[in-house]
Amino acid sequence: MFGQAIGATSSLNNFMNHSIDLSEELKKDLLRLLDLDFIREFLDSRLGQYYPDFKQISDIQMEPHKKHLGASSAVFVLHYRLNYISQEQGSKILEIFVSAHSDGSRQGAYRKNKYLYEHGFGSGPLRVTRPLFYLDRSRAYFYQASRGRRLFSFFTENPQADLRPVLALVAAWLKKLHTLNPGSGSFPWPVFSIAKMIPEPPHFIADFCQQDKELGELAQKIYDQMLSLERSHSVRLKRTLIYGDNHPENVIIENLATDHLEMIDFTDVALGDPMLDLGTFLQQFDFMSHHFISRQQIDSYKAGLLESYFGRETEINVDYFSRINLYQAWTALRSAAFIFYMKEAENSLLDLLQESQRYLEMSENKQNSINLGQNARLGS
Repeated sequence: MFGQAIGATSSLNNFMNHSIDLSEELKKDLLRLLDLDFIREFLDSRLGQYYPDFKQISDIQMEPHKKHLGASSAVFVLHYRLNYISQEQGSKILEIFVSAHSDGSRQGAYRKNKYLYEHGFGSGPLRVTRPLFYLDRSRAYFYQASRGRRLFSFFTENPQADLRPVLALVAAWLKKLHTLNPGSGSFPWPVFSIAKMIPEPPHFIADFCQQDKELGELAQKIYDQMLSLERSHSVRLKRTLIYGDNHPENVIIENLATDHLEMIDFTDVALGDPMLDLGTFLQQFDFMSHHFISRQQIDSYKAGLLESYFGRETEINVDYFSRINLYQAWTALRSAAFIFYMKEAENSLLDLLQESQRYLEMSENKQNSINLGQNARLGS
């Protein structure tokens, strides 16, 4: 099976998109991605640049993973399965995804993916998916499918499986990214800040208030507290490259005994606090696994990931704990916004906001812990 990039941030963008009506020309160019005759001819003309043994496509099939074409926005994620004739006249299989967004945001993801692929993440055990090209007319980013499945699928299928080796690989991938030289300014990396989160806090907090004034007021209090903590840390912060959207659905592995992984979805790669990537993964792993894995085991896995990142014999600085918990709180708040717009009734906004509040208390009190304890979440 093959992994694909369909991130939560893109979904949120769909809900928050207030752009003007799409032109008929752009709609036509986007719809060409669904035309297999066009795609066959286009890929025939391009793939030889990336695969030296490529000669010609003999068969092509398409599976849509996301297909939205509205009046003001369009989002496509399509999976092409190719059989092609090689230069030696043999038959080979190639799987390619295309991700297209009418707002042009896929171009940034393509450029970030390409930079990482060309700067140490194109081979070895710690990789990124292989970028191919960006088709400007269709605002579409083509990339080779990552072989394997999302980490999330493994622990939902088998909650008793040992995740420690894979989590150690996740920690190693992050550490490699955080030590990568971002270049001399020639690449226009965005700079992360809590105020720039998507959806924008003034918008979703106002929407919270319309539905439930008390929820909106709590979200505003949490957001203000986050900004204050972020300012206090920024004075001595050394920014590095960060992944920005680190969670188990963006980790692609072939099996739990693997010695390698690939990361997908590079929309949020930026310069920022490396502790954000730890906080984001820890909270999302907790949130995604609590229906499957015991609280005691989740807490152990989270602690193990930090040990892998910092080193088992290293005493972790209390400042790191404070920043990690700040970003666990930030991720919980962002999850609450996502759930609000997705209208996922089975997940309680109040639970997530209270969780965010508790992480902020731990951050402010400089607690040497990243776990909320046995009563971390209702239903655990």
